[in-house]
Amino acid sequence: MANHLDFLAALDDYVRASPLGVVQQGGDLHTIARDAGLVESGDEAAARWTGQLVGLGFVAHGPIGFGDPRPLPVRAWTPQDVYRVSDYTVTGAGHAEAETVRRRKRDSFTDAALGAALPALVRPWMTDTEKRAVSEPLAGLRAALDAERGPAAVGAAKDLVEASCKVITTRAGAEVGENPTLPTLFKAAHRCVAGEDGTAGDLGRSLVSTAQRLGELRNSAGAGHGHAAPPQLGVREARLAAAAASGLSAYLLSAWA
Repeated sequence: MANHLDFLAALDDYVRASPLGVVQQGGDLHTIARDAGLVESGDEAAARWTGQLVGLGFVAHGPIGFGDPRPLPVRAWTPQDVYRVSDYTVTGAGHAEAETVRRRKRDSFTDAALGAALPALVRPWMTDTEKRAVSEPLAGLRAALDAERGPAAVGAAKDLVEASCKVITTRAGAEVGENPTLPTLFKAAHRCVAGEDGTAGDLGRSLVSTAQRLGELRNSAGAGHGHAAPPQLGVREARLAAAAASGLSAYLLSAWA
C-alpha cells in the first residue's frame, strides 16, 4: 500500500520535471498521486500525505490564503487544507529522502528479479576462478538493475548464463567448439546435467528456448555487442531478462552439484 514517502518521490519527480519547480495548486496534489498510480480516482489520501511531509520538513508551501487564516494542522491535514495554500515545493531534505525512497525501491526490484541468486549461484564446490567467473557478471547485473540501465542489464544477464554454462562444460570436459552461441553452449551444459537426451522433452526445449531468446535480446538491444546507441529497453524487460538468467544459471549449477 502506498504511503507518504511514495508520494514524496512522485512529488519530487513532478517538481524536477516542471519548469516552475513547484506544484502551484493544492488540487494538483491529488492529480499527481493519481497519475503516479498511488491512489484511485476520488481518493484524497494526498491531503493527509502532504500534511505529513510538511510536518517532516520534506515539503514547503506558500503563505496561508485570506479565506481561512487559521494555522494549518500539524500533519493531520484534511482535503480542504491543501487548498488553503499554494506553491508547494520539495525541500533539500525532501529531495534527499525521495532519492533514498527510489533507491530502496530499485533495490527491492533487483532482489525480486534475482531471487537471492548470489548464494544459489556461487557454490561451495567451485574453485576461486569459477566463483569469480559467476560472481562478476552477477555483480554487474545487480548494479545495472539498481541503476535502471536496461541494455547493460541484458548484457550482464547473457554473460551470467554463459559463465554458468562454461563452469559446467569445462568441469564435464564437454566439447562446445570455438565461440559457441549461447543456445549451443546451454544445450551442451544441459546435456552435462541431464544426460545425452537432456534437451528433449518440454522442460529441455523450454530452457533452451529461453537461453536462445536471451541471446537474441542481448544481440539486438544489450550493451557490449557493438551498439553505438542501443535501442531503448524498458526496466521491466531488463528485470525479466535478469530473472530468466538467474533462473537458468541456478538450475544448471544446482543440478551439477
